[in-house]
Formats: sequence, C-alpha cells, structure tokens
Amino acid sequence: MNCTINRKRALYLIPVFLLGSFAISCNEQVAEEETTVDYQKELQEQLINAKEGDIIEIPEGTFEFTRSISLDGIANVTIKGAGMDKTILSFKNQIEGAEGLKITANNVTIADLTIQDTKGDALKVQDSEGVTLRNIGVTWTNGPDSANGAYGIYPVSCKKVLIEGCRASCASDAGIYVGQSIDVIIRNNVAFNNVAGIEIENCINAEAYENEAYDNSGGIFLFDLPELPLKNGHLISLHHNIIRNNNFPNFSPLGNTVALVPAGTGILIMSTRQVDVFENEIVDHITTSMAIVSYLITQKPFEDSLYNPYSSGIYIHNNNFAQAAAMPDTTRPLGRLIADIFGGETPEIVFDGMINPQLVNEDGTLMDEARLCIKDNGTIRFANINAATGFQNIQTDIENYNCEHPSFDRVEL
Repeated sequence: MNCTINRKRALYLIPVFLLGSFAISCNEQVAEEETTVDYQKELQEQLINAKEGDIIEIPEGTFEFTRSISLDGIANVTIKGAGMDKTILSFKNQIEGAEGLKITANNVTIADLTIQDTKGDALKVQDSEGVTLRNIGVTWTNGPDSANGAYGIYPVSCKKVLIEGCRASCASDAGIYVGQSIDVIIRNNVAFNNVAGIEIENCINAEAYENEAYDNSGGIFLFDLPELPLKNGHLISLHHNIIRNNNFPNFSPLGNTVALVPAGTGILIMSTRQVDVFENEIVDHITTSMAIVSYLITQKPFEDSLYNPYSSGIYIHNNNFAQAAAMPDTTRPLGRLIADIFGGETPEIVFDGMINPQLVNEDGTLMDEARLCIKDNGTIRFANINAATGFQNIQTDIENYNCEHPSFDRVEL
C-alpha cells in the first residue's frame, strides 16, 4: 500500500488535529501488511528447512496468506498452533496454490489451529503414512457457497490416519474427507453446513465414531468410485455418531458425485462392502435416514474392469432412527424418485436392491456375504425399491432382512 500524501495539499483537505491520527493509522496498516508478508515467508521457510523431529509452533493471532504453504518429505514433524480458536490461518486473499496447507510427509501431526477461506481445499495430506490431524478448524467465512473449496480436511492416498477433535464447515463437497486410504480413524469431530459432513471414499479398514454431523446436505457418506488407484473399499464401521437434521440445500457444483445426493440424507452407502453401522442416532432427515445403493443408480458409465459397483455385507443394527415428516428433496434424481414412490412417508432405510450377480447361488438365493442385514433398530420402515426391475415389486417387509454379519476388529494405528 502507498501511504504517502502531498503534505501541502493535505493541509487544505485534512484538519490539522487529524493528521497525526491518519499517519498512525497508515503506519499501522503498513506494519500489519509487512508482518503478514514476513510471517508467510517465515513459516514457509520453517517448513522448507524442517528437520526430522521438529516442532513448528504458530503463535496466537490471525495470519494472512496469499499462497499455499507446504511440508514435503520431512518425517516426524509437528505443526502446532496455540488453539483452534486462537491461531487462524486466513487465505481470503489467496492468489496462488490449489490448497491452503499441503502435507506430503510421514508421521506428521497438525494440531490446534484453524484454516479459513482457501481458494481450494483447506488442508490436504497426500501419500503419507502416520497422519494425525487434531483440533483443527476449517471453514469458509462467507458461508455455504458452491465457489468454496471442495474439501476441508482432506487426507488422500494415506495410511494410518487419525482425525480427531476437528470442526469443519461450509465445504462444497465434504467437510471431512478421507479417500483411497488404509487404516483410518475419524472420531470426536463436528461437521456442519457442508454438502457432506463426513465422507469416506475408496478406503479399507476405516472407523468413524463419536462424531456429530448436522445441518449438512448429507451426514455421512461411504462411497466407492471407479477409475481410482485404490478401489473396492471395505471394512468400514460407523458407530456412536450423532447424525441429525442434515437437510441443508445441496450447494455442490454440478458434475461432482455429491451433487447427485438429495438434501435430507442421513447416511449414504454406495458400492461399499463389509460395513457395520451400529448405535448411531440418525434423526430428522427429510429424504431418508439411510440409503444403500449401487454405483449403477447414478447411471454414470465406467470402464474400470476391476471395480465392483455393488454394496454388500451391510449390517445395520442397534441404531436410533427418527425420520422427519416432510417431503424429500426433489431437486435431485434420487430424491424425486423417493418422493414419487413414497410421498412424504419415506422409510427410514431405502435399499436399491441391486445385488452382485456373482454372489447369487444357482437356486437364486444370496450368498451370506451379499446379504443386507437389519436388526434391533426399533420400529422402523424399510423399502427395497428394486431398481433393476424399474422400481416394480417394491418390498417393504423388513423381516426378510433380519440377519447378522460377524463383527470385525477395531482399527488400530
């Protein structure tokens, strides 16, 4: 900023008693801008020069960044602020970089800070093993907007990931997202005003518990998508989560997979196997508390010969369901379909009925690993909408699904 003025002209324009305060204000702004530039440079230099075992502490305050900052290749580094609400990294004026903070390093810990208003994803961790993300806030201060970054907290292609005590809001895809990763724990987090509160995609051995997802378009999504290096996600458990009132209008840009999901969806399981959903509170959703579907329902073509588009081995038990009495979100195809079939009386659990033909016995019965099992959830409504038959012969007898799958071990990192 150029703060010089013509002093002779200023005498005619500015009362004399204000000149001193103007100079102080101007100098303070220059100092603030210089401090911002200096700290951005200082922090990036600390990250570039980091050595194994370093702890990089970011002090209390709000710091402006105009470019992405990154840590690349240095193991056993901790980046720590003074507290989630005390250390704020603001990227509101970002002019360069696809994310705010990007990490590509093993055994890294990020803790006690908030990242705001990034141009793209807020915190991305990629190709890393041993990732701890603790007490981190991510948000876009303009509120929910399709122009916001897609992901708040975003580990991808990682191993041994722990996300705990974090708070994510206003992401145009998912507030907390873990993709193509192995051995994942997501616990004690809060996600609100995102399209998806929490999304687990193409992961193996993941556990999400004691999280709260509310006022998103959808609460928790388990996806498995084609054409990705790690596919056919399985061994996922969701338990002891509060998933409530996720009826916020879907603001994802068109073309994204989550853009297809109707608002008012509590849990969506798509093309994932060996999923255990238990002891969750899933309440007040206008479209459906839970949907279990195949990727085929999206009607998107794929060429990945190794990809399995079917969900199977899903076990839903001992949950508390309370469906909202309202019309589903008809702005999305699945919501329109549910509204056409059920009106405002949507079942708590909707199943598209798509079964992997390789898991069907010669006599037409299902192999045990294919079965959808629903047990001990109180008095709830269920519907198999039989998508393969053009939604004919819809089945609503939940007793046909009264079975069990064996439990699997908790995730250990």
